[in-house]
Amino acid sequence: MKKTALLVTISAVLAGCGRDPEQPGLRTRYERGRTDNFSAAELRLEKALKDAARLPAAADFASGMFASAYIIPEEHPGIGFTVRQKDGAVEVERGLDTAVEPTLVIPLSDEGIMNAYSFFKDGKLDETEEFLVANALFKPGWEASYRIPELRSRLVSRYMKLDGLLHAVLLNPGGVRFKGRPVKNELSVARVSGQWVIFSGLEGTPDARMELSPKDAMEMYALIMRDLPRAETFGQKREVMRKFSEVRARCLKN
Repeated sequence: MKKTALLVTISAVLAGCGRDPEQPGLRTRYERGRTDNFSAAELRLEKALKDAARLPAAADFASGMFASAYIIPEEHPGIGFTVRQKDGAVEVERGLDTAVEPTLVIPLSDEGIMNAYSFFKDGKLDETEEFLVANALFKPGWEASYRIPELRSRLVSRYMKLDGLLHAVLLNPGGVRFKGRPVKNELSVARVSGQWVIFSGLEGTPDARMELSPKDAMEMYALIMRDLPRAETFGQKREVMRKFSEVRARCLKN
């Protein structure tokens, strides 16, 4: 019975059945922003991003994870950067390219931007770096994943048990601290008027709660944002959904 339900669901995905209307693009919420007269601090941020983008490990990490992304420096209102993949490389451009729909919109502190180079320069992420990357992408990743066509299918959302109020918590196994306090990243996810609303903090009594390790959080994002869109055949989509269900099952707490 379970296998039959999975086959029916995947068939619906392939056929594009039962989808909610497409939501307005993220790019419509933003303006290009200032692209000249950068301060010394803003120039340092730009250099850090461009230096990180040239690292092979950063390009490998980004491959398939996004087509383009907006980086929003939280401490510098009015500026932003567009990061995009092109011919296997990562490019950084001043300003938000509002002609292109971003996969991700990532707000970052100056410290987070400056860390980008050091995270990828040795070609691997240690436990703390893995957590900080997952932490930066946690909310943007959830927002992005709920916007892809496959997850706009009402049949898919029901099969994956995505309906109702969900609490999602990123675990901090190493106790990473920021400004003297352990970093917490908790989200509430709800379906309102046919669209997904994701906001910081835990509100209400959830229908389900997920607790994700940094590794599980990144794996779920990769499955939904990279592997599912790449899957072309019935069997490939079924395998991606099977893996997604496995990760989800081990992260569900009620």
